[in-house]
Amino acid sequence: MASRIDEESDAERCCDDEKNKGKEVMVMIDGPYGGISFDLGTYEHVLLVAGGAGITFTLGVLDDLVGRIVRLGRAGGEKTTKIEFAWCIKSFGCIQWFASQIEDVANAAAKCPSLELHMKFFVTCLCDPEALPDIPNSEVTMVKPSITKLLDQFVHDASPSGKGGIGVATSGPPSLVDEARNSVAKLSPRVAHLGGIALHTEVFCL
Repeated sequence: MASRIDEESDAERCCDDEKNKGKEVMVMIDGPYGGISFDLGTYEHVLLVAGGAGITFTLGVLDDLVGRIVRLGRAGGEKTTKIEFAWCIKSFGCIQWFASQIEDVANAAAKCPSLELHMKFFVTCLCDPEALPDIPNSEVTMVKPSITKLLDQFVHDASPSGKGGIGVATSGPPSLVDEARNSVAKLSPRVAHLGGIALHTEVFCL
């Protein structure tokens, strides 16, 4: 993308070199990154796991799925009845960055009797506990999570009645993504009776 420097722009005021006036400069824009290769709405149980900045991906996925179920009334035949949303962060204050969006999604899901949404926040630092917003159907644990244990528990809870499969989306640093891949690979043979398991990952870190 090419952009011309305007004589009254901040960019030019920060640069005293007169020869740059009127010249074109190249601006690099990264993204968008596309979407999930499969439709999470076709799975009865959905697990979304984010580490740090990875929430920018999983929160969008959550909002889309809840919107299709609640606002659009499952017009696309969405089968999802249970969603678990997990986010690993350094401090309570980080939750405030996305508090309004998270609360909107949580409140919308809470009004839908055919959808169960549960949120888990894993905080690795005791900083600013007073910054914790009041989000429906959520819990906060002050520990670094094990993705393997998180997934094992999710599958265990789905076992009594689940037959519609499990969809998993993970976004965050390489270590989190690798653990998710390994965990799903180990679980695959054990969840065939639930309709199978699908995984999408995004490496996303600052």
